Amino acid sequence: MIPNLKKLGISYFSGENDREYHLDNLVHFHRLEKLKVKIYPSFLLRRKLNPVFPPSLKKLTLSGWHRPWEDMGIVGSLPNLEVLKLRDYAFRGYKWETSEEEFHCLKFLLIDKSDLQHWITESSHFPNLKCLLLYRCWCLNEIPDDFGEIPTLELIKVDDGNTSLMDSARQIQEIQQGWGNETFEVRIGRYNTLTGDIK
Repeated sequence: MIPNLKKLGISYFSGENDREYHLDNLVHFHRLEKLKVKIYPSFLLRRKLNPVFPPSLKKLTLSGWHRPWEDMGIVGSLPNLEVLKLRDYAFRGYKWETSEEEFHCLKFLLIDKSDLQHWITESSHFPNLKCLLLYRCWCLNEIPDDFGEIPTLELIKVDDGNTSLMDSARQIQEIQQGWGNETFEVRIGRYNTLTGDIK
C-alpha cells in the first residue's frame, strides 16, 4: 500500500481475467485526491465492479462503466468531490434522479457520451456547481430548469447533437440573467472527436 498516494489512473482490459478486477480496496488510499478509471472495451466487462472510493477524492473520472444511474449514490456521497467527469457511458439508463444528500461540493460536471433521456434534479442538489458540460448527450432533450436557480453556475457547454438541448441551455441562460447573473455563459459548438472538446 502507498499511504501518501494522491493521484491514480486505472485501466481495465476486458477479457479472460476480468473477474479478478477489484475496486473495493481503493478506500485504503486515505490521501487519494484524483482518480481515473477506464474500462476497455466497456461493453465486454463480464461482471459489475463494486467500488468503494476514499472520501478524500476531489477529482474523479469514470469511463466505460455502464453502471445504472441508480448507482450514482456511490459517487454523489463523496464529501469532498469537486470535479466529476463521466465519459463513454460511464452510467447508463433512461432516467437520472438526484438526491439532496449528494454532490455538496461539486463544482464541475462533465457528461460525455450518454444515453440519458430524463434528468430529474433540483437546484439544492448542486449547491456549488460552476460548470456543466454536456457532450454527445444525443438522447437528452433538456437541462432541468432548476439549473437556472443555481447561484454559483457560471457556464454551460453543449455540443450540437440535439437542438432541443441547445434551446434548453439558452432558456437556462435567460433564467440566470433574470436572477441577475449577467456573467453566466452558454457555449454551443461542434464536438471534435480528435481533441474531445467542442469548437
